[in-house]
Amino acid sequence: MRRRWLILLMISIVATMGALGGEARRRQDDLTEEQIQTLNSLEQINNHPLYIMHYYGDYPDPASEGAWRYSAELPAWACSLLAALGDENSRVYGRNFDWDHSPALLLYTEPSEGYASVSMVDLAYFGFQGEDAIGIADLPLEKRRALLDAPLLPFDGMNERGLAIAMAAVEPSDMPVEAGRETMDSIGIIRAVLDRAATVDEALEIFNQYNIQIEGGPPLHYLIADAAGQAVLIEFYQGEMVVTPNEKPWLIATNFICAAVKDTSGQCWRYDTITEALEASGGRLTAGETMDLLADVSQPGSTQWSVVYNLTTGEVQVATGRDYEAVVTVEGYAP
Repeated sequence: MRRRWLILLMISIVATMGALGGEARRRQDDLTEEQIQTLNSLEQINNHPLYIMHYYGDYPDPASEGAWRYSAELPAWACSLLAALGDENSRVYGRNFDWDHSPALLLYTEPSEGYASVSMVDLAYFGFQGEDAIGIADLPLEKRRALLDAPLLPFDGMNERGLAIAMAAVEPSDMPVEAGRETMDSIGIIRAVLDRAATVDEALEIFNQYNIQIEGGPPLHYLIADAAGQAVLIEFYQGEMVVTPNEKPWLIATNFICAAVKDTSGQCWRYDTITEALEASGGRLTAGETMDLLADVSQPGSTQWSVVYNLTTGEVQVATGRDYEAVVTVEGYAP
């Protein structure tokens, strides 16, 4: 009798497990194996928080309408961008991202028809903010599936060819609109460049294919640099796209439109501080020195991450929340 009871109990347990498994499968039926692999790769690195995720398979069209939204109550913009290109054995690109609190994701992507890249994404735009941003990697896949759209919102990044790009907010100005061009949102253009451009010249060709749409977000300008030592600042001023190439082995941007001023000195203390450092070094900085410089121009309460991309080696260094004693160093994609 006891044996029969045990057999019946085991059959019941197996049936229950099968039903639960079936329910789990039904919940994931609309996720592909690659999407499941992507979401399962999510790893929390620190409690800022910073996450790392590897994206597998195809992602949404970067030309589609993005999720860029912002509040009028944000702190003063204070992003700092720099390309230090004087050392051909170690060309580096650094940026401070200053914004409202931004849970951060370091995202690896390998599109089937494009260059592999690593980029930084603000997870607040996917509904993960405050306490909800802690422990995302422990959530069921269904509750983190919004991250499948993460490739659409790279705020800065570097691809396998050693090309890096980042943006910074600037004051409003008339945007150029060319008949016959497709429209691209102001963050989607970063994804297009990372996926398709190996050089600064190729990045410029991509910008020239689109009208940049800034509705739903602040006006931006873009600093782009490549492993060969070229760099440009792309700005939109008085209805034109203005391209400023590097005349020295470095290039800088903060939060004013350089094309709108006769002299960039005195416009921003962060710009002046970076300029002084790069002039003194001849545009030659190590990754560590670049991170130290980003720390010097970081802002209490608004610098969410500082990232250094080594355009020569592919190495990436990230500090979150101005914690420069706990820099995270990872491998990107070496050129």
